[in-house]
Amino acid sequence: MVDSAGPTALFVVLLLVSCALPLAIGLFLTRRHYPSIRYASPHQTAVCSSFAAILSVGTSAMLLSQDSVSCGSFNVFIYLFTNAGFFGLCVTQLTLVLTFHLTQQLALHNADTKVGEKAKAFATIQRLRRLLTPHSIVAKWVVGNLVWFLPPLAAVDAPLVTNMQSTSIANCLAVPMNVVMNGIILLQILLFIVALVVLSLYLSKVIDNFGLRRHYQVMSRVLASLLCLECLCVVFHTADVVAAYRLRYVVLPLGGIAVVGCQVVWPLLQSRHEAPISMHGHEDHSSKLAVLEDFLATDDGLAAFSAFARLEFSLENVVAWKAAFEFKKKGGGDAYAIYSSYMSVGAAMETNIPDALRQHYHDIFIKHHRRVSQGGRTSTVASVIADNDVQTAINQDPAVFDAFCSDVDGCVCRLAKLARCVPGHTLPAHEVP
Repeated sequence: MVDSAGPTALFVVLLLVSCALPLAIGLFLTRRHYPSIRYASPHQTAVCSSFAAILSVGTSAMLLSQDSVSCGSFNVFIYLFTNAGFFGLCVTQLTLVLTFHLTQQLALHNADTKVGEKAKAFATIQRLRRLLTPHSIVAKWVVGNLVWFLPPLAAVDAPLVTNMQSTSIANCLAVPMNVVMNGIILLQILLFIVALVVLSLYLSKVIDNFGLRRHYQVMSRVLASLLCLECLCVVFHTADVVAAYRLRYVVLPLGGIAVVGCQVVWPLLQSRHEAPISMHGHEDHSSKLAVLEDFLATDDGLAAFSAFARLEFSLENVVAWKAAFEFKKKGGGDAYAIYSSYMSVGAAMETNIPDALRQHYHDIFIKHHRRVSQGGRTSTVASVIADNDVQTAINQDPAVFDAFCSDVDGCVCRLAKLARCVPGHTLPAHEVP
């Protein structure tokens, strides 16, 4: 037999940790103007994380008062909040994937000249816009939940419900398991986890906005591990340790903590090293897309963006800067305008770069870019930042360019080995990645 003090202590610890989750979610929303949080669709993420927090707090509290809570109420609570939380996570991640896909469609098809191709692309873009409206997102979540909840309920017969309602959680394991119901719920959770993994793979093919892909990947792996533990607990539900510690149910608050940890606490920790972005008006996906569309205003800009939009997240900032720099250099404007729009702290399209590299840009564009007033008009003492100064700033932090290889001014550079591009330098064929 297992001493009851051990399980009670475990349930108390889980409850204390779970009670801190709503505080983290509240802080997450108050810091929604920081890049790591803003680009993660903070309101949707907060709703999904709230379901996970409620599941964690409720399950932990019920495990502490097992004799006063019926087995039926406990299982209904678990079923509703587990499915609602998972469904919300999938809808949120799907929204992010569709947002990036819409950006790619804008980049790839803006320059289409054939009437048929342009009409088809326009129809696709309009369809994606409709799918990303707030009303559409809410409708998908509500209708999807209703459809998802109904089938498993048909597997529960009336005698079983009556028996579960008359039994406390403490004696729940003595109730014959409804194998069909348990199997369906586990299958649903498995499908959710598979969906999260697949969607995270789609995120990896576009831009990883401040670690979104990484957050979802880690969360999916942790939840998959907990699902495996749950299956083992179902198989060995009569074992003393499994029964005494209620391991089948302890998995649930652990899952809620994992979701909030990956989706809320992780971005919060990242935001400590960032500056907030000022946004006016309602902040949603359309506001972010509007900023992107300003950048993608011309055919050349769209072509440049499409060149890096599909690359792995670790290369995003490098290619984005180079594409923007080349575009502005050929199409008008100076390097300072690029810095103000994309690289400075608080810029509308501020990129996620190391603090050291951001300081390099700041030193060049702010400290050495003095403006004086002459006759009521503003002029620039250093009228144009020299191209080689900009290139020097880019090359000063080679860690950003690890594994990046590009054809720049006719030279092939392996920046994982070189701190800067050397004109005329070429690598042996076997060294070119």
